[in-house]
Amino acid sequence: MKRTIFEAKTRLLMRRDRRAFAAMLRNERVDEPTFVENMSKSSARIALHSFDSSPFYRDLYTAAGFSRIDIAEPDNFTSLPIVTKTMLRDGGDRLLSSTVPSRRALVSQTGGSTGAPLRVRNDADAPTAAMWWRIYRWWGVHPGDDMAFIYRRLRRGKEALAYAAQWWPSRHIHLDARAITDASIEEFVRKWERVHPRLLVAYVEGATAVATHLAKLGRTLPTTAVSVTAAMLQPGQRALLESVFQAPVFDTYRSAEIPWIAAECEAHEGLHVAADQRRVDIVDDQGRQVREGAEGSVVVTDFSNEVFPLVRYEMGDRSRRIEGRCGCGRAFPRIAPVQGRLADVIRTPSGRRITGGLSGLFLGDPGAIRQMQIVQAADYGIVIHYVPSAPGSGTVAAESAVRSLRELLAEDLPVTAVEVASIESQGGKARLVISNAPEM
Repeated sequence: MKRTIFEAKTRLLMRRDRRAFAAMLRNERVDEPTFVENMSKSSARIALHSFDSSPFYRDLYTAAGFSRIDIAEPDNFTSLPIVTKTMLRDGGDRLLSSTVPSRRALVSQTGGSTGAPLRVRNDADAPTAAMWWRIYRWWGVHPGDDMAFIYRRLRRGKEALAYAAQWWPSRHIHLDARAITDASIEEFVRKWERVHPRLLVAYVEGATAVATHLAKLGRTLPTTAVSVTAAMLQPGQRALLESVFQAPVFDTYRSAEIPWIAAECEAHEGLHVAADQRRVDIVDDQGRQVREGAEGSVVVTDFSNEVFPLVRYEMGDRSRRIEGRCGCGRAFPRIAPVQGRLADVIRTPSGRRITGGLSGLFLGDPGAIRQMQIVQAADYGIVIHYVPSAPGSGTVAAESAVRSLRELLAEDLPVTAVEVASIESQGGKARLVISNAPEM
């Protein structure tokens, strides 16, 4: 009944999103030449729109020597300047388009877990709903199903009532990722057992905190699918979540700046870029495309945000492209799960900066630990904090991780591993690396 009512409501109130959804499903199955041509045209279109309507981009591209004719040429797209978070913060309202109605500008702000919060605008006319309808479909979930969320934003009072009315008869339950305690988890579980949601959408660390609490008590909360975001999903965390929630875990890549960038499908062979709505480029420190399969910085272009364009925007994350086509048959390219932020850097006295390979330290025995975090002191010494699957069970895996990190460093730095009860997070998110070592 809930699915039927959802379909009726969207036919009446969300016709544009339904048309976008139908187009997105067709786009998943286009042939390679058509896909490449469509992405190339979309890239040039949003770059030209940005130049024509945004003072920020007009100044940026002109200063870099690009004319309007240059920008309209698709082959020049990967040579356009990259937009950094600092540039975005300093640019402010100068990024806004002068040709798009201001009513379409929806304020969005990052959580600031790895730095100062960043205020951007999403486009109210973007087909965001259709994007998550499509991805939920990959997971065997209908958008009208009951759901559970572990996020940092909770609605209260009139806002909560309006939200419940909007989604009726579907039911959504929430847990505040900023205030997870044993008591709040138990209240969340009581709601869960009344609603029986088919999907859990959560920050990685928030879902891990709930699962850890329940695993200690030998309890489970079965569902159909678990979707996680906002931090790197470590192998031990996936195993823990799948055990407690008795469902497959789907990693996703999204942000306050650009929602729904990429997500795992049912094949779990990497994250599909929603490439009819987003473009993801992997670049080196000079902004040049890296070779296929090489790790680099993630640069994203949002084709659907015309009010506050984000063109070749550096997310501050690292990943790599996956070669070939996914077993699911979808046309969209894939990236590997994000392997930590650009801020997740180990420094050495010789001036080296190590940003890659850190998330795989426990891949030799992924079931041995649930979480890890690398902490570097001001004297360059390193301690790997790890949470084992069971107390005292991760010693051998930790010793192997220490050896692997020493080989990666290739310098005589002290590296140790310490078992901890938990990894500290901020608002349901946790850093992979915390380094207090000075820049050389």
